[in-house]
Amino acid sequence: MEQYIVPFRSMLPPNARLLVQAGASNSELAQDYRALYPASCTLVVEADPAPAQQARDYAERVYLADLESAGDAFYKQLEWADGWYFDTTLEQFANPLQVLQQVRKVIQFDASITARIINRHYWDAPSVPPRHAWGINDMLVLFQQAGFRVDNGVLLNPGPLPPAIEDALRQQAASSGAAPQTLLDAAQPSHYLIKAVPA
Repeated sequence: MEQYIVPFRSMLPPNARLLVQAGASNSELAQDYRALYPASCTLVVEADPAPAQQARDYAERVYLADLESAGDAFYKQLEWADGWYFDTTLEQFANPLQVLQQVRKVIQFDASITARIINRHYWDAPSVPPRHAWGINDMLVLFQQAGFRVDNGVLLNPGPLPPAIEDALRQQAASSGAAPQTLLDAAQPSHYLIKAVPA
């Protein structure tokens, strides 16, 4: 099991009637959640037919739809969801703010959004870079602009920085006049887990 699954699952609303997965991704989280809460329903919204087809293996419902071009009527039918989650998919939308604003229009006051987001400062860049490269401040501003309040956050650290990377960051700090610990702290998390609620 991926290390992030348990902390991610713990941020999702317990025993949700409906969880909306925004964009098909790893099925492990949905399967782990269902093992704990068998009465829950996962609905995946995915614009690409191939991942949408794969999502049918683990989700009770799959909508082949683009969250960026979907209108108010589409979002309205999801207003009774207990939670939405983005597993490294929020940063891939062309206009993530628009998607969050649409969700904000329909989300219940006691529901939440949970997102695992790639840290742009992480020392080991992913093979497929995100469309939007965000640091933690960018993420916090994004949710605030969309009408959410960040309720909880977790740094996902896959392991200590390799000595060569740490040395390079210390040299970079020395040459730029930045505090070494600031650069080291920024480069450590591979992802952030963020839970947000309607403000």
